[in-house]
Amino acid sequence: MKKSIISLSLIASASLAQSYNLGQVNVEAKKNQNINVFEKTITSDDISRDNSIDISDALDNISGVSKDIQGGRGESTIHIRGFNSKRVGVFIDGVPIYVPYDGNFDYGRFLTTDISQIDVSKAYSSVVFGGNTMGGVVNIISKKPKKEFEGNIKAEMIFDSNMKMARHIESLNLGTMQKNGFYTQVGASYSKQDHFRMSDDFKGNSHQASGDRLRSENEDKKISLKVGYVANDDSEISINYSNQKGEKQQAPVTDTSFAKEKYWDWPKVDKESISIVGQKNFNNSYVKALAYYDSSKNNLNSYKDNTYSSFDNNKKTFKNENEDYTYGARVEYGLANDNNFFKTATNYKKDSHKTYDIGKTNNKKTLSENYEDHTISLGVENIYNITPKLELLAGLSYDMKKADKLYDTETKYLNMMKLEENDSFSPQAALIYSIDDDSKLRVSVSKKTYMPSMKDRYSRGPGGDGSGGGNGSGGGNGSGGEKVPNPDLKSEEAIHYELSYQRYYNGLNFALAGFFTRVDDAIQNVTYNSNEKLKQNQNIGSFDHRGIELDLEYANDDFKIGTNYTFISIKNRSNNNNKIVDVPNHQIFFFAQKEIGAGFSIYGNMKFRKGAYENKMDKSYVENPTTTTFDIKAIYKANKNLSAQIGVKNIGDKLIRYDMAYPMAGREYFASLEYKF
Repeated sequence: MKKSIISLSLIASASLAQSYNLGQVNVEAKKNQNINVFEKTITSDDISRDNSIDISDALDNISGVSKDIQGGRGESTIHIRGFNSKRVGVFIDGVPIYVPYDGNFDYGRFLTTDISQIDVSKAYSSVVFGGNTMGGVVNIISKKPKKEFEGNIKAEMIFDSNMKMARHIESLNLGTMQKNGFYTQVGASYSKQDHFRMSDDFKGNSHQASGDRLRSENEDKKISLKVGYVANDDSEISINYSNQKGEKQQAPVTDTSFAKEKYWDWPKVDKESISIVGQKNFNNSYVKALAYYDSSKNNLNSYKDNTYSSFDNNKKTFKNENEDYTYGARVEYGLANDNNFFKTATNYKKDSHKTYDIGKTNNKKTLSENYEDHTISLGVENIYNITPKLELLAGLSYDMKKADKLYDTETKYLNMMKLEENDSFSPQAALIYSIDDDSKLRVSVSKKTYMPSMKDRYSRGPGGDGSGGGNGSGGGNGSGGEKVPNPDLKSEEAIHYELSYQRYYNGLNFALAGFFTRVDDAIQNVTYNSNEKLKQNQNIGSFDHRGIELDLEYANDDFKIGTNYTFISIKNRSNNNNKIVDVPNHQIFFFAQKEIGAGFSIYGNMKFRKGAYENKMDKSYVENPTTTTFDIKAIYKANKNLSAQIGVKNIGDKLIRYDMAYPMAGREYFASLEYKF
């Protein structure tokens, strides 16, 4: 029987060494080692080569994805083709891990030390993931052992431009795959940042002196465990657990024309997750099931002044604790015959958010918010081999989110707060033509939706918090006004069109994609009832995203070179005066690595970013300065087990500001030592 195979289930799992196949949800064309039509995969080798410390670093190096740092929250996020991280589904081994309250996820808190690969879908994605994947999907795949005993230990030190120790990172991974099919993977990591030093181009002011960034300290500790069993027919089951504890300081605003002064601190930023997943294979079908629980807890203190030590009676000072958790399950079934691969999946997801006010003097804990939602997603997809060279892919999903619980001690607009329900149908289709074994042409159209978060619907804090705007649009820096809730918000809808071509030839990988997306019913933070002092999220936005992505990569035995370029233009069809913020129009990443003999290699990269807008407090816009940075490092492999690296990031000490009120690190030096066995 000819297998058509899209690797949606990865029944033939043995072909991927050290990848955790139960955590993967891939959409591919006919089996081809060199071409993956739907996902871009970042491998552990890519991560090591580019010295990507966290997930946001790794994602920033691929086409269509741009890193963003929300300085006011101290979070690293991303945009995929202009869609902010709230509209991107993020998963670890297929488990959704974004925070239920606002849909955000801090990519900078997750190190790459225990990652096997990262799969990124930019528009067309499998219906298996469920709802809220309007902007794309990021699925982080953890390590899985393949030998009887294996592992690695790594230590890295980062120094500022004055050669003062700024950060150190240590990690350990151990694994065993037994002959009887049982396996265990254990991981641990520790990261401690004492500070970072800004570029010398930052001259300092009354808010921030030049040199070391104030309050830039953070700490993260993580452990992970995976225990599983693989049967003779490649059926598999595993239990997975991870626990991460952290704390971070909040750096102050350096320019009050872009953001208000605030004195925040995050004494606790914790995350815990447990899941069980299994797949049973039959002759030409499989059943796969997943159950999970994921929780996030953080404490936020807002102080009265820059001593970060006291509070007053003003509502701007507070202490609170946020507890968010998600539990859910997924069941999927796949069936292959000569010309079809059919798949169906059902997802259930329960979300809960609680906020506790902490007494400023007595530390008394009082529940102030408790919201709960549940989401059900039903999906089917199929691939049909029309001819040996032409394949048709089609899918349909139904997603429904229902509010289950609404408790709030805030009395303002309480009469407007109510439990509502949102649902949507999302079809998608693609044609893939195999010109030959090493080149493919694809055309696709897909409808995706974003169902409004709890924060979108219920928030009644100060207006302009950046929650509006399906594409990261304006109003993100506190443009003023009191928020009026809107539980009647509808889902945002996006229709993605894409034409792409991929070619592999004699070590050269080439890919070119053009895309157009129309977004309707985008959530915008606008004036309420003609009263400038009142703001409300409403479904009034319409956006057009269009762009081009180009990828080139060449490799031979001792040399590798690659580049990618992204052009994105986003038009606000509903209000031309309201620009999209934080999304560069042009972005380039280039790298080259050369082995020079005796175990030595040299690597360098270049990053170029231009055309991102920033929103000022007076509601005007400025374009962020164009930045071009260069990194370089030397690698020494003493043997197959031991390697060392030494290098420089941001050689030119460029002033980098994703958020104009929050400058980032200038030149940094680093050194690392790793032992693999």
